[in-house]
Amino acid sequence: MLLDPENQGDYVWAASAYSGQCFEDLLSLGGFDSRINEKGSRNYPLSEAAKERNSVKSAIRACIEHVFGSMSNSMCGKLKRKIGIDKTEPWWRLKNLTFNFLRYL
Repeated sequence: MLLDPENQGDYVWAASAYSGQCFEDLLSLGGFDSRINEKGSRNYPLSEAAKERNSVKSAIRACIEHVFGSMSNSMCGKLKRKIGIDKTEPWWRLKNLTFNFLRYL
């Protein structure tokens, strides 16, 4: 999980693996709002309201994860062999442009 204070959005979307008070404290220290899925446990299942909230959070997160999944599967993964932001940024821009063309088609 990458937390950048200069990021325009102040929400953190994550799976329930990142739930817990330690992550909540870390996010509040950085000034981020948590949109982490809630996790039930063995004798304390999630309520219907919590399941509904998780469903909304997962739908939003899935939109982002599908982009990276398609890049990993059809565009030779996320591996790059470039050093420096000046060489890396155009590479990612071209990859994003290619993804948008493929989605448009």
